[in-house]
Amino acid sequence: MIKILLVLLGFLGVGAALAAGWNPVPLRDGWVGGLILLLSALWARWRWQRDAVQGRDPSAAERRAWLYMAGSALICGFVAVVLMTPGSEVHRTTGGTGGYDSWVMFACGAIAWALLHEGQSQALDERDRAIDALANRVGYSTLIGLLAVFLLALGFAPKPWMERFTHWLIANTLLNLIMFAGLAQYAAQLLAYWRDARELQGDVQPGGA
Repeated sequence: MIKILLVLLGFLGVGAALAAGWNPVPLRDGWVGGLILLLSALWARWRWQRDAVQGRDPSAAERRAWLYMAGSALICGFVAVVLMTPGSEVHRTTGGTGGYDSWVMFACGAIAWALLHEGQSQALDERDRAIDALANRVGYSTLIGLLAVFLLALGFAPKPWMERFTHWLIANTLLNLIMFAGLAQYAAQLLAYWRDARELQGDVQPGGA
């Protein structure tokens, strides 16, 4: 579980840091984030190939969940900080929307998916389907909660708090909330795989706390 939280918070932090101005190399933020994602995918592929020798490599569905969580966290962190930065709502004047960098990260995520997808079966077994159903419920519940809070804020928060929210900022905030709901879904999926693996190893009895 600690590894899942470290990856989640780590990629969220990298995305947020890039949007906040941290960039140690002479490349655009999107390329830095995308390269970090690609290098992480290559490392994961090497690690899983090594684990496969002992039969401990994750299933194709679990591999996808790792990639989707890392990529979503990276972009979520980046976009959230961009949207919170004053001036993003007047993007036509400033041009500082972060849109180009977000799409570069997304493209690198697609390449990372191809790297991790290679040779992996797409078939889902009963365990995968049960875990996927649980994760979907978590994702939908998270989305409903986030949308409820945001819509209440739009409708009832004091006007000075919400005066920045142009149509552009509202639309992109809603998109970011959908992405955060997806992030919750992938994290829940990985946590379910982690718990299932512990039960199979006998560390936790099925149905135990």
